[in-house]
Amino acid sequence: MSKSLSLARIFSSGLVVVLAIGTVGAARHDDQGTIQGVNGTIWVANRGAHTIRGFDAATGAVVNTIAMAANSQPGDLAYAKGKLYVSEEFGTPPSIAILDAETGALITRYSFPTGSRPHHVHASSGGNLVSVGLYGTDFVVVIDTHDDSLLGPWDSNPLTTTGRVHAAVFSNDSRRLYLANEAGNEVIAMDPRSGDVFWRLTVPAVHELAVTNNDKTLYVTRRGANKLAVIDLEEPSTFRDVLTLGLPDTLRLSANEKLLTVGLRTMPAQLAVVETRTFEYELVNLSLNAPSETTTIAGHQWTSPSGRYTFASFEGGANPGVAVIDHRAGDVVVQRLAYSGRPHGVDHAPLR
Repeated sequence: MSKSLSLARIFSSGLVVVLAIGTVGAARHDDQGTIQGVNGTIWVANRGAHTIRGFDAATGAVVNTIAMAANSQPGDLAYAKGKLYVSEEFGTPPSIAILDAETGALITRYSFPTGSRPHHVHASSGGNLVSVGLYGTDFVVVIDTHDDSLLGPWDSNPLTTTGRVHAAVFSNDSRRLYLANEAGNEVIAMDPRSGDVFWRLTVPAVHELAVTNNDKTLYVTRRGANKLAVIDLEEPSTFRDVLTLGLPDTLRLSANEKLLTVGLRTMPAQLAVVETRTFEYELVNLSLNAPSETTTIAGHQWTSPSGRYTFASFEGGANPGVAVIDHRAGDVVVQRLAYSGRPHGVDHAPLR
């Protein structure tokens, strides 16, 4: 059960709804790993199966499969503080579900008006805050993970109602939240705790973002323009296109920031592996029978801190799931984790 909240009411009152319900159990696997240097669980949201699933990051064994709200098409999720924050974009009503990552129990659910479309989910460094773009609107939701209190939703542009916040990523110190307002063609820097806007920059076809640890560079995909761009955050007055790629979408940086992975929304499913110093790149086919399996398309991805592995989801074709790419071995797919339906959002939960 859940309670629907109007955006205006939340914005004006800061109303919080917390609903706790029962536990979903699951078998656990303790097999020895075959993917070296990565532990914990890879979590994947599936828009076709209306579930999320955890895979042992080392072995690929299924850890848990959790049913989300009926027909909710969970598209993305983020791990923080032992919990999973899941966007139920097309639920009745659309919601953000917060689950215990160990047991699968639903801890809290926030619900929003029809059409608000809670979409991409991002956790701050350290996991103290989680952001969710309300893709049907120009609002963004921020959650304080210590007590799961709701901050906002914040209106990215009070002068318009036609914006669509696709993604919202935090600076390394969590003092700034960078928004990709796709319909508004803007990148916006905001205080995540107050909603105050620091600056806004026109970036046509902006779609997804990734920020460097020193908060000096913002990588931007301009999907409709087939471009990867960068913004100098020390002087955010313009953007610079650095690469042409087919429908670039989601972004992940390795911890040393030498490697940037870019999910592409072209078919068949591909991931671009970009060397950030030179912007040279390799394209990796994700599905088993690529390039002949032309109906596949990439979803999101997670890159291990070492930069060695990327876990990239893809849908379509005969065997959708998650491709595991070993960058040290020449960007080859060394494992595929089967997950029928439309696997999309991907994140990692480390061992606790």
